[in-house]
Order: sequence, then C-alpha cells, then structure tokens
Amino acid sequence: MWKIWKEEIYKIASRKIIWCGILVLLAFLTFRLWTIQQDYAVTIDGQTYYGKTAIRKDQELAKEYAGPLTEEKVRAIYDRFGFYYYDEKIDNFRGNFCNKYITEKMTNYRQLSGDNPDEIQFMEGEEWENNAAPLLKGDVQFDYVYGWDDMVETYGITMMLMLSVILIIGLSPVFAEEYTLRTADILLTTRRGKKSAIWMKISAAVFFTAAVYCLASLYIWLAYRYVFGTQGLDASTVLCGALPYHGTYPKEIGAFFVFIFVLGVAGIILLSAVVLAVSAICRNSFMAVVVSMIVFVIPVAWIKIFSPMWILGRKGTMLVNHFMLSQPVYLPLGWGFSFPEDVTVMHLLIALTVTVVCITAGYHKYRNYQG
Repeated sequence: MWKIWKEEIYKIASRKIIWCGILVLLAFLTFRLWTIQQDYAVTIDGQTYYGKTAIRKDQELAKEYAGPLTEEKVRAIYDRFGFYYYDEKIDNFRGNFCNKYITEKMTNYRQLSGDNPDEIQFMEGEEWENNAAPLLKGDVQFDYVYGWDDMVETYGITMMLMLSVILIIGLSPVFAEEYTLRTADILLTTRRGKKSAIWMKISAAVFFTAAVYCLASLYIWLAYRYVFGTQGLDASTVLCGALPYHGTYPKEIGAFFVFIFVLGVAGIILLSAVVLAVSAICRNSFMAVVVSMIVFVIPVAWIKIFSPMWILGRKGTMLVNHFMLSQPVYLPLGWGFSFPEDVTVMHLLIALTVTVVCITAGYHKYRNYQG
C-alpha cells in the first residue's frame, strides 16, 4: 500500500509542467518583492531615504507611534509630517507610512490628483464619522504594516489563483492518463486495483496538492519576513488595505494570515477533489484540463454576470451565490468578503460536502470504467 502511494506521488511530482509553473510563479513574486524594496522611498523630517534603508527608517518611525490609534496621535503625525503627497520635483511620493495612512484613510486624498498638499483636507461631518472616527476609538492597534498589507494581496489572491491553475494542469492526468495509455484496463482487473489502489491515487493527489500549497506559503512568508521583518504582526488587521472596519475576521494581522492559510488549505483540497472527479470522467488529459478550467471559472461567471440579474429570484439567487462562493476559486478569498462567522462556517461545510461528493464520484467512475 505504501509503495503504491509513493509511486502515485512520484507520478504526479514527475510532471515537469508543475515545477516549471511553480518556479515561474515564485520567481515572479520574488522579483515583484525585490522591486518593491528597490523602489521604496520615505521622507522623514525633510530627509529622504531609499531601498532597504527606507524600510528600516519607516519601521523605526512607526514604532514611535505604535499602540492604540487616537485622534491625538493622528494630530501629532500631521503636525510633524503634514500630508502624504506626490512631489513632481523628486518624481516620487513625499511622506512615510504614518502620514500616508492618515492621508489615505482620513482625508479627501483619493478624490484628488494627490500632487498638491494644499488641496488635501481632513474629512468633515458625516464623512468623518463614517470613515475616520471608527478607527479612532482606541481599539485599533497602530504599527508598521506596509509589508503585510502587500502580502495580503500577493499571498491571498495572486499566488492562490496562479497556483490553482498550475495544479489543475498537473492533476488533470491522474485518472484521464490511465484511460489514454490503456493502463486502466490492466489495473482494474485486480482486486487491489479496483479498491485500495484508487484510494491511494486520490490520497496521493490530495496530499501532493496540500504539500505544494504549504511549501509555497512558507516561501512567501520567509520572503516577506526577510524584507520586512516581523514588526506589525500584532497590529490591527483593519490597517490592511480595503478591509472594512466592521468586517468579521481575526483582529490581529498574525491571526489573520493563519485564517487566510486555513481557507487556502480548504480551497486547495476542494480543488484537487473537483479536478480528480473531472479526470475520472474525461477520457484524455487535455479534455480534463479544459473541463476543469471551465468548472473553476463558472463561479466567477455566475457572481459577476448572472447573480446581479437575480434570474432565480432573490432567495434562489442567494442560495446559488453561497454555493458558488464555496467553490475553489472563491473559498480561499472568503477573507475579502468579510462574511459573518456563521456564513464562513456554512461555506466551509458546503466545501467539505462537495469535496466528499467529488472524491466519491471520481472513485466510482474510475472503478467502474470499462474500456
């Protein structure tokens, strides 16, 4: 049994297209991180720094203002540095992480061209109460999170989607290739070949998929750790990008990345189950890849095109929406929707059900194959 499992792992791992794809993916993400470090610029008290020195200076500055974010702290940052803006004289932005955050979150900066500091003003009235005031209640822990903010997009979106495509191509031949090579006709004539050997194929594919995702996650984490260190992992998650203040997600950035990782593992295992089911149905690897890709993007087409039409009525459309958001392309991105906890649990249960159904269907389809 163990020998069969190792052979199946070797079969999947020997597909060069998987490793070529992963190498290109990690090289792209590494190059992107390198360019971020090289282009990084920060202005502190009239002095401009660049590259890795700029990152360290920005982190040291943020430490001075770390802790609960309050209106007094915002005022102190503004009085010392002013607003963050684009300076045409140096062809770069003038400012640092601290005043960049308050400028983007608490002023009319996004409504302007951003190159004239005299035009930038703090929000007022209802706009301030709705957007800035919730951040200043004292429960938001401020610190340097530039690197972690960027990693949310790189790790939670870019890597996940690109890795999914690579694994679809790599896993599609698991059963389909056996049909093409006619080896299924031989393997399925034995008692072990019709039972335990199939489960070994399935478990090997699921294990390989999860292992690749974990190793890629570790690489991304170490790369960002090398460039940005660990500062800010205990800061509030709401400091990152477009995440809403009232969203339902872990409140500390460190815990938030664990949450993203768990969703990613669930999504990648679900993806492997779906691809295995398709592979068991299709008679050749190319067709399995095409069908798997179509199945992978169907939820996107539904959410972006058909869902806004409410073609099944409100209740029917919402039910289908939850199902689609539980599929491989959306499940790992669930952190970005800020679903309530019960909805996230429901999506995970739907994903678990689909995983079991797909694995069972793939098993029986392959087992009952008659060439």
